[in-house]
Amino acid sequence: MFGKTIDYRLLRVVAHGRHPEAEELRQIERDLSIETADARFEKWNRRLDNEIPVDPAMRYLDVGCGMGEMCLALARRGCGHVTGIDKDPYYIEIAKGFARDMRLQDKVTFECLNVHDVPDEQEYDVVLSHEMLEHVERPRDFLRRIDGVLKVKSRGEGRIIIGFGPLFHSPFGDHMNRIFRFRIPWLGVLFSEAALMRLRREFWRPIADDAESFEDMREGLNKMRFSEFLGYVEEMGWVTERLVVNPQLKRWPGLWRLSNLLLRVPGLRDYLAVSVYAIYRRE
Repeated sequence: MFGKTIDYRLLRVVAHGRHPEAEELRQIERDLSIETADARFEKWNRRLDNEIPVDPAMRYLDVGCGMGEMCLALARRGCGHVTGIDKDPYYIEIAKGFARDMRLQDKVTFECLNVHDVPDEQEYDVVLSHEMLEHVERPRDFLRRIDGVLKVKSRGEGRIIIGFGPLFHSPFGDHMNRIFRFRIPWLGVLFSEAALMRLRREFWRPIADDAESFEDMREGLNKMRFSEFLGYVEEMGWVTERLVVNPQLKRWPGLWRLSNLLLRVPGLRDYLAVSVYAIYRRE
């Protein structure tokens, strides 16, 4: 806004001296149960108007599965075999343990893989990506790879199910508000990136890395705009079956209608699209 030095001094005043949550996050290993896995799936499904397909004849791939909540919930609902992949071996080991605890290891497979390393001969009827697309370094290449592992033997087969956000240019898309005493909208858009990275290094210890940019953070932010995402989907040639933007606003009907109206304005949509949930079909 005013340059990296002035921005730093302005924001430093409202930063936590040392956020206690940073200390806690280093220690906490999240618990997972059948109830929490089911609740997470149901929340995602509601945001897609309960249109996530559940079919015992289909093979599913969950890209960036984390601790495997979606995979386990899908398996419990009678889906065909579900494979979860994540590049973090720590999460994969936790997911395997939960699968054993829930006695679902014959229905779910977890592998430490990047989506680009999925063997070409492995094809899937449904590919899911949840809460990760804003963190992917090259989102266009990522979507192309998802397209490549879909099983399409006849017209209309294959489903891509995506949910992600907040996008970087939306009110809280910088993922940094835990550093400050109150939430500051469009923080990453309005203020110097150098100032924000300096504050992150100083006040989000001990878990912050020494990143100099949003892209270089451990969790990484690709700064993809909503309009860019729509362009990538068009490039893929995917057919939209369901596209819901900002579904968290449905509880306030007036605000929900206003959001949908403003999202039609090209100059505003990138700054108002917080979260995106979609189902696509490849033809």
